[in-house]
Formats: sequence, C-alpha cells, structure tokens
Amino acid sequence: MITLDEWNGRIDAFIEEENRSRGREVPVHRIYCQDDSDRSGGGLYNETVTIDTIGRFARAIGDSNPLYSDPGYPTAVQAPPLLECCICSTFIGGRLPRLRGISVYDAGTRWERFAPIRPGDSFTAKTVFLGIEEITKEKTKEITREGVKEITKPGRAARLLIRSHEISLYNQRGELVSRLTARSVIRCAAPAADPDRSAGQAEGTAEIKAVNKAEETSGRPRYSREQLEEVYANLDAQFDGLFRRGSRPRFWEDVKIGDELPEQVVGPYDESDGQSLMAAIGAANAFATKWGSIRSRRKHGLVDPETGALRHPIDRHISDTVAKAQGMPRAIVSGIHSQALLAKSAGDWMGDAGFLVCLDCRCRKPLYYGDLSFQRGRVTAKEERGERFFVRLYLEAVRQDGVIHTEAEALVELPSRMKQEQK
Repeated sequence: MITLDEWNGRIDAFIEEENRSRGREVPVHRIYCQDDSDRSGGGLYNETVTIDTIGRFARAIGDSNPLYSDPGYPTAVQAPPLLECCICSTFIGGRLPRLRGISVYDAGTRWERFAPIRPGDSFTAKTVFLGIEEITKEKTKEITREGVKEITKPGRAARLLIRSHEISLYNQRGELVSRLTARSVIRCAAPAADPDRSAGQAEGTAEIKAVNKAEETSGRPRYSREQLEEVYANLDAQFDGLFRRGSRPRFWEDVKIGDELPEQVVGPYDESDGQSLMAAIGAANAFATKWGSIRSRRKHGLVDPETGALRHPIDRHISDTVAKAQGMPRAIVSGIHSQALLAKSAGDWMGDAGFLVCLDCRCRKPLYYGDLSFQRGRVTAKEERGERFFVRLYLEAVRQDGVIHTEAEALVELPSRMKQEQK
C-alpha cells in the first residue's frame, strides 16, 4: 500500500507536470465526430444556433420569456444568458493523478458575453489550459533561522485541486462573443480513507460517501401539501411573467444598493428537469456511440449494480441507481443547470433592455434529485463607465435545508433614463 508521503509526492509531481503545459491551446472537437481525435479541449455541441436551440434551452430553464421564442415579439429573438453551454462543453477533461480516490466535479464557470447571440449565428472555439491550483492545504508553523513562520502542507484527509480552462467563442464574422473560464475541482482522497477498496470500484466512491454522509437520506425528500402549494404558486408566477421585467426597461437610476430580486423556486427536481437540459445541450450519446466513449473503461469503469452492465458516468445526473454506485445519496443535478437558474433570475430582473455582461459562478454543494432550489439575489453596487451604466448583483441558490449550493456575482448593464432623455 502507498504511504502518505508517497501519495503526496505523486500529487505534487502531477501538479508540477500539468502546469508545464499552462497556456497551451488544446484541441476542441466536434461532438458528432466519431473518431479517435484528442478530446481534451472539450467539444462543440451546437456550432450553429437556431431559434429551436434557443427555445429548447429556454424551456430547459423554465423561462417563458417571449424574447427567446416569439419571432413576432417587438424585440428580435435572442439567446438567454448561458446559452453558451449549448454551444460548447464547459466540463473539460484532462489527465488525472494515477491514484485511487480521485473524483472530479464542476466547480463553476465565469461567463462573459460581449455581444448578443441570435438565431443563425455559428461559432468556433479556442480553448487554452490555464493550469492547476491547489486550494486546500493545512497550515502549520515552523521554526526557521528567520523566526517562526507559517507554512502550508498537504492535508491528510484530502487535497483539492482546481483545473481551469479559458474558452473563447467566435461568431461567423470572427467577433469574440463570449469568454468562459471553466473550472473543475479534482478531489484527491488520502490512501487512509479506504485502504481496502478494490481497483474495480468506481473512482471516488469511498471518499464521496464520506463527504455526503451527513446528506444521506433513505430517499428523496417528502414535502407537505402546504409546501408544495407554495412552490406551485411561485411556479405559476414565473410562468405568467409576474417576476419578469420584460419589455419595460429597468433604468439604472431607479436601482438602489440593497434592492432584492424576487425569490424564485424550482423543484422538486426530477427526471424531466434533468433530461430537458440534456436534450437542449445535446451532450448525451446512445448505444454504439455511447459504447465508443466508455469501452476504454471496461476494466475499471462504473458498473450498474442491477444489470451488471457498464454505465456512462454522466448517468449520475439522471439515475439514482448510478449515483449511488458512485457513492452519492441520489442523482446529482448538473452544475450547469444550477448556474443557468441564477442567470434566469438575473435576466427576469434586468429586463429585455438589460445585458448580463458577466456571471461568475461557484458550485459549493450538490443539488440532488428531489430537492427544491430557491434563487435569491440583491444589488451590491452601482457604477458608471463613461456612457455605460452597470450594477453588481450577488446571487445564491439555496436548498430546502438552507444550504447554499451555488452562488455567483453578476455584472449587469442597464439603460439610463438620463441618457435616453438626452437623445
């Protein structure tokens, strides 16, 4: 069995070796290309955006705004914030430490958009590897010739690494439309976490169980009729546009620091919610093409405990059975979906004349199937930049148990009443 010092040494060597490639452009493949191309740079899902692409994504986030679906609407159809996830993958693969106890999660993405996306736009992508950073180390003190100083040393339970990529999306005119900083967290559990685990088990099972032990339940949460009626009333208000500013401009002058966004609730999250996102993005494969993406894991991949067949790891976002086989209490919601719901809340508040310039998201805790998610936000700052006017928002998505599972800072450009009157 590997010692703790050897384990730490291998992870240190992995970080050093990976960071030698920092700044390197990595290949981006077409998701429909069925060959042995290098897939380390992620993939293009929908190179051309259509009105149907926009409509499917809007439905997947529960957004009934006619701006995203009605060609007869006063404003031309354009894409909701975060439609970029339907254009390209933000969960980008890469090498992992060759050790047991390694698991990978979406850590959140910084979404920047510089121009609207409209039906008919087509895209190419450039992906650059930004490197790996360690974010958790135990602090200790060491006596040196210079005196006592604080140093860091690898934690004994687990080490957390952040892998980052920058994705630039260019439209058919060569214009930079979006820049995404995609981040994934690599959790490395120390060998003492589960020394008896066999190599054939799914990666990360024991350590994920330890992390999620406090969240485990016998099944999906059960809600009272009163709780569900409150959820249904909120969903009615969302669908009917009662939280949506829409075509009525929200002027910068009318916004005050501390203003709160209307609370929006979704859930209980279920299979149709998860599958609607998969359908909008086009991320999944079936049968032979699915087999082509998992057959290399035949010896050490995820095995369905009921059928005995090899399963794709993405199924943890669909199936309780597969999620439990990976050590989770039940199916886990895609981080993209949670981020997009925060973007929807900001979009409803700012109105059609507003523009979501940047949304910097952090996925903090899992949202599971059966959970409710409450999207909340408030204005934290206002600023002028020449003739442009901005507000900053803090946004958070909270589970029914009070745990914040996703949070973000947003930069929104709003129209100015003063500027409009001067014209």
